[in-house]
Amino acid sequence: MIFIDEVTVQVRAGSGGKGCESYFRRTDRKMVPNGGDGGKGGDVIVRADRNVTSLYPFILNKHYQAESGHQGSSNQKKGRDGKNLILRVPCGTTVFNKPENLLIRDLVSDEEEVVVLKGGRGGTGNAHYGREATEGERGGNLDITLSVRLSADIVFVGAPNSGKSSLLRYLTHSKVKAESYPFSTQAPHLGIYETTDFKTMTLCELPALIPGSSKGKGLGNHFLKHLERARLVFLMLEPLKDGFDPEMDYNNLREEIAAFNTEYANIPHVVVIAKEDDPMVEEFFRNHKAEFPVPCFFISTQSGKGVDALMREALRRLNRDA
Repeated sequence: MIFIDEVTVQVRAGSGGKGCESYFRRTDRKMVPNGGDGGKGGDVIVRADRNVTSLYPFILNKHYQAESGHQGSSNQKKGRDGKNLILRVPCGTTVFNKPENLLIRDLVSDEEEVVVLKGGRGGTGNAHYGREATEGERGGNLDITLSVRLSADIVFVGAPNSGKSSLLRYLTHSKVKAESYPFSTQAPHLGIYETTDFKTMTLCELPALIPGSSKGKGLGNHFLKHLERARLVFLMLEPLKDGFDPEMDYNNLREEIAAFNTEYANIPHVVVIAKEDDPMVEEFFRNHKAEFPVPCFFISTQSGKGVDALMREALRRLNRDA
């Protein structure tokens, strides 16, 4: 399924059912009103669901309507209420009122929900003190924007071919493909990492960043919005590219992140250099002492070398900030 992280849809609440105009004749021939009320229209509810991973279904259909209430009937029988319309979205979805650009709710946890439109009230039947029956209240409509910020403990951000997909696959046994060509990752990928004491954490790989991503180069930096909920970032460098300069490449990644949102520069991070067992990488770092303001980990997803030390540090940081 194509990963879609933002979409605008139109929703309409159900209208209230019409009240009933009805009478029955008593034994004394007097006519007595006995029409029942109409049912209430269905609400429009947006609900977070951990089993939903993308907003892609909303691309296929952008108009949604809750069921209207049913008409009342004689003998003071109330009409059936309309069914609520429930839109299921990924955890981490923010719901906006588009016309007014107002935040409605940030749905972070599974089963968290918000009513974005209330259904119309049902009309009254004429059984109410002999009043005339009334029409039900019409349901309102609204354009809402759904925007996903993935919720992940650790997010992988890095240059093309820096080994993000390979590391995600190694840690989570996910089926994400690790290709050798640039920008093979076209959208964020999630995976679950299980520790030796059976605790879990969510990992997320973002598409590659290059100098100028904030100006639209490559895939741009649109997906950096998913750093909003990150607790730790793995900044991954590509040591086999031409003209590799560890410090400069590190600073370039930091600049691209800050260009998107200056607050993201404050997210804790470590440097990760994969392909540690490649002879060219070994030779480069024998002759070049890289200096970073944060810990740097040399790893290999082929042999597993260095990965345990990296994850121990990650767990230490996450537990410290919990």
